Amino acid sequence: GADPRFGRNLCALPPWAENYLFDITERPIPSKETALFWHIPKSGGTTAKRLYECLGQTLANRLGADPRFGHHKDKEVVTFKPYSSAPGLTYINVDTTTREGIIRAAKLGLVASKKADMIFTSDVQFAAEHLFDAEHKGRIFALFRNPVDRIVSKFYYLQTATWERTYRPEWEGMDIIEWTTNHNLDENFLVKKLMGKQLQETVDLTDLVIAKEIVRRRFIVGLMNDMDESIRRFNIVLGLDYANVRGQQCREEYFGSKDHRRLQDDAAGSAVNSNPHPKVLEGTPEYNLIAERNALDMILWNYILRLYEDQRELINSYAR
Repeated sequence: GADPRFGRNLCALPPWAENYLFDITERPIPSKETALFWHIPKSGGTTAKRLYECLGQTLANRLGADPRFGHHKDKEVVTFKPYSSAPGLTYINVDTTTREGIIRAAKLGLVASKKADMIFTSDVQFAAEHLFDAEHKGRIFALFRNPVDRIVSKFYYLQTATWERTYRPEWEGMDIIEWTTNHNLDENFLVKKLMGKQLQETVDLTDLVIAKEIVRRRFIVGLMNDMDESIRRFNIVLGLDYANVRGQQCREEYFGSKDHRRLQDDAAGSAVNSNPHPKVLEGTPEYNLIAERNALDMILWNYILRLYEDQRELINSYAR
């Protein structure tokens, strides 16, 4: 029988989630769906993105509207191959990582064009609301990670990541307790983003209840620390063959022995985007402080762990 947790609606979803995204219990028809991947920073999204590039998916992300490719002023949606050295890589001439880019993509009719297999964005509510509509619904996916680990990873990563818009050299050498208390504006990120709030705004238990419902009823849930199984489930819903030669090569490349171990240990992404750093262990004052300051995200995270277990059977039924 159906899991009762998939059936009972505890509260109304925001209109974008209610009307523009498929319910997880609606059987996927990959040819009729556009995938929206919520890229939560430092949660394995970069690895997923590279894997899907490797599998030959056409992605809408940040790179497509980079002026050096000459497609940023196009008046229609076009696909192009950015690098002659990587003939399998296809991009779309939009940037779905900024609000201005999302608005441009919406005006160009990105989803209706059916040219994008997957859209990657960190601004999940804004992207879903502007890019999709009741006629062109999205199928939403995300990889989630323990919020404390994610924040610690971000703290160390942004001290050295000169290529990021959010590079923070001034954090180097700073005590993590001092940073958590005075410098980290990224608190309860998951709940805020799902509710369409800015990071400086506050969220409360009402927001948490709605955020839990959005994830429960709409998201195909993946976990960064169970990447292989998460991707297996995503691929069932996406209708992608992982067992063919190309699938096996891509899987080996991104989840092969050495890199896979490092991903599991540090869970920070791929070589360029991963960053070995001191761990903050559960039960330490540092861990407890970060968890306390991200209490709503921690509750959501523990709920997501349950959903991940609950969804296994449902998603397996879509493969039959």
